[in-house]
Amino acid sequence: MFKTDTNIEISDKRSLLYKVFVDQELNYTPSTPKNPKRGDFAFETDILISKKLKSDTFIPLIVLEVKHGGFSTHDVLTYSSKAIKHKEIYPYLRYGLIVSKKKNIDTKFFIHNVGFDFAISFEKLDKNALRDIKNMIKNQIEIAENILSIFSGKKVKYYNTQVTIK
Repeated sequence: MFKTDTNIEISDKRSLLYKVFVDQELNYTPSTPKNPKRGDFAFETDILISKKLKSDTFIPLIVLEVKHGGFSTHDVLTYSSKAIKHKEIYPYLRYGLIVSKKKNIDTKFFIHNVGFDFAISFEKLDKNALRDIKNMIKNQIEIAENILSIFSGKKVKYYNTQVTIK
């Protein structure tokens, strides 16, 4: 786990809920939603960027799925579906794909994607790639926090989704 100088935390292999089940006696499963576990209505993520609230509480903001050397149609379909499931629980969550050792995002991403909010590729992890990744993550954190503020009572008069392609 990597901690930034703010309340933003970056961790790997952290699980996030994809379902909450209410049984016939109105008991919630999982019974400990603050600590999701893989296999208990939770998927494991490659990288999770979250906002720390208290010592044991966090709000997930961004999930990054990481692929090295490219990705398949199956990858896009699978992780895009996982993104949708996670967003049913965390509607402000941003979901991205990072592809290393690859110059461009293949067209199959755009054909099969339904759940990803962003994607980035790079041939080598140099200062330019790091700058682009950092800027994209900062932008996605801002978007997630803006959407999250709606659930705390922020009134919305204007909403616009903008696509940036480089």
